[in-house]
Amino acid sequence: MSLTTYEMARILEQLDESPEKVMFGKLLIQLGNQSEDRVRSAAKQVPLELLRDIIYQFQVVLESRKGEHIQKIANDLKAEGISVEDLKSYIESKK
Repeated sequence: MSLTTYEMARILEQLDESPEKVMFGKLLIQLGNQSEDRVRSAAKQVPLELLRDIIYQFQVVLESRKGEHIQKIANDLKAEGISVEDLKSYIESKK
């Protein structure tokens, strides 16, 4: 059975508040811990259209979580005593 992007998105939305979301997240973490060869080998078994949909969904999540990474960097710099002005002047000096 092939799922459309809309159907996949609807299913993933349902997972947001269910135990399946936790298990699915754990599965993705385990996938991320595998070697490149194992991930590529597994990806080759997924139909191309579905693989494109999965990649698109990951790209959307990456873009939406970019702020989290920036906030972590900002907090780390603040903890080290580096101000926004210090960072700006450093960047300007490297241009």
